[in-house]
Amino acid sequence: MDVRGMTIVLIGRFDSWLWSGRKWRRSEMMQRLEELGARVTGSVSGRTDLVFAQRYAEEGKNLREARRLGIPVFDHDALQALLADEDGSDDSDTELAAGTVSDLMALRARLLRLEREQGITEEHRAATREVRAGEGVRLRHPYGHELEINDYALSPCGRYLATGTGTGSGCHGGSLQIWDLAVGRCVNSIGGIEGGIGRPGQAGNIQWSADGRRIGLAYGTGRIGVLDPFSPFDGPKSLAECLLTFDGDAPAAWALAPDGRRVFAHSGSPCDMAGCIVPMDGGELKWTPADARPGHPYLLAERLPDDLRTAGADAYDGVPLQADGRVRWSREGTRLLAQCESRGRAEAFVIDVASGQVSWVAGTGELAAWSPDDRLLAHCDEGLRFLDAATGKPYGKQGGRKPAGREEAGHEGVSALQWGMRGDLPRLAALVGEGNASGAEPGVLIYDEGRFRYRLDVTPVEEGLVFADSWAWSPSGDAGAWLTADGRVEVWSLDGEEPRRLRTLDVPSETGVLLWGADDVLMAMSPTTLRFLRAGSGEVLGDFTFLHAPQAPKPLGETYWFFEARQFAPDDEAWCAVFDEGVVIAPDGRGPESLDDILAWTVSERLAWPVRWGELAVVPDARAAGPALGDAPDGEWLRHYAYTIEEELSRWGTS
Repeated sequence: MDVRGMTIVLIGRFDSWLWSGRKWRRSEMMQRLEELGARVTGSVSGRTDLVFAQRYAEEGKNLREARRLGIPVFDHDALQALLADEDGSDDSDTELAAGTVSDLMALRARLLRLEREQGITEEHRAATREVRAGEGVRLRHPYGHELEINDYALSPCGRYLATGTGTGSGCHGGSLQIWDLAVGRCVNSIGGIEGGIGRPGQAGNIQWSADGRRIGLAYGTGRIGVLDPFSPFDGPKSLAECLLTFDGDAPAAWALAPDGRRVFAHSGSPCDMAGCIVPMDGGELKWTPADARPGHPYLLAERLPDDLRTAGADAYDGVPLQADGRVRWSREGTRLLAQCESRGRAEAFVIDVASGQVSWVAGTGELAAWSPDDRLLAHCDEGLRFLDAATGKPYGKQGGRKPAGREEAGHEGVSALQWGMRGDLPRLAALVGEGNASGAEPGVLIYDEGRFRYRLDVTPVEEGLVFADSWAWSPSGDAGAWLTADGRVEVWSLDGEEPRRLRTLDVPSETGVLLWGADDVLMAMSPTTLRFLRAGSGEVLGDFTFLHAPQAPKPLGETYWFFEARQFAPDDEAWCAVFDEGVVIAPDGRGPESLDDILAWTVSERLAWPVRWGELAVVPDARAAGPALGDAPDGEWLRHYAYTIEEELSRWGTS
């Protein structure tokens, strides 16, 4: 959080505050804030920019005045995060864990190659024993979602997939799961997310920071939070959270900055350009931007440039320009790339983050998408067109930049747009659905930097409707994969003069989303299924169907809540339970081989290690699990209370 030039008030008793292993007094914190360029005063006024208040501070004069004046109020965790960050502190434990995982990734890759050549060897078993002896190792199952998946996001490095759910009757909040693509296994599950993540049919509610160390979520109806996706906590532990009191029953437009420490949020404000940019270093912010004084550092431009303001007033009866559509940050974090329909038609515009001012506005078709390198905007307006993202002017590769009104429209009937990158070259897949209004031939049109390259003769996913995520670019940009109407995936080579269909892969019939990550891994997803497979060979790495509901008792019963996360249903036949010591309760007839398809040892919630390289103790019930767990705390507990679980299960069939 940058507090240079800001006027700050501290509310509450910060004396003898324990932080970084020693006690800090209020005077020391005030001195530190002043060293950072802030001015600390004793009372709130119209000139106050920020307030830091202890979480349980009394509702006194200063706090009431801050709320009346619309001044952002952060809690003491936010102040701690600010001072810790400026003090040069870092997450040394996190860095150590990440380094350890990096070494294990290299070892795992070598052992996977060795397994393909020689099968499972003593080297696999020895490495697994060493991994299991380390800290932060858990035996994890993949069934953490209690409802259908309604949002997802691939990490920038392409190695992790995040999936999220909303909330409903009987659920303990929404859930977030993190998947390791290299082996197709779940490495972390975070539940209890208040109000659930996003809403069905609304994308963009899960967003990664550029370095993959933070993940932003929009949840409930007005909250935005930043989490550590690899946090070892079972419940959600926000690094930062803001409540901007939006009206409505779904999250508003927002975007996580590349550094993961700021968010843009569309909100009411007293300015021409509605919205705000707030820091998310840590702690909680409660604020109503609509009540903030004009000119507050977190608000965008108070007044649009005269040419944009005049044009907007004449054409749109004074309706303000609002970033209430899709919004994202540019890669370097200096611009916001926005789309909206707030003034009666589709528009795109760019906001300079430093000034909060709009650089340009241009009318577009309703279907539009920014290229990954932030240089182009493709949109459909009586044909496919391209704009230069730096100027908003028409862009044509063959003829260079062309004057407004003279650009040539490309193909018509486009239903969806999906960008990729081939080195420094932005590549676009424009999907044309069957039965489109223009009567265009269905297929996929490939453009390189705005220039048409070739057409793929493929079958649409669904008659009359094509989604962008039914096409996936390979990370290299040399190939693409297409989800067909008959529930399969076609993989195409796009690195030559003509496209070539390479292979066809089987995926679940419900699949509606296709993603392509690192290590040549494709993900085929529906709200209730997820399959990981090699694009080059079709090898299935992981195949999961969620929301099983066996008509059978859980092996650890329903009474002991602390066992709830351990119990899972791999199918509709029976429940199982898993323990970190390598013990699994499973029905008779299920051995370690069947469990290898779903379970994994996970290291620091970052890496999944195959269970087939080690040993699992599979037992039939809680009574047998106690001795198998040995001196582990759960083993001692089960040896004492297994009989109460058996009594509960014996009543299950008669209740």
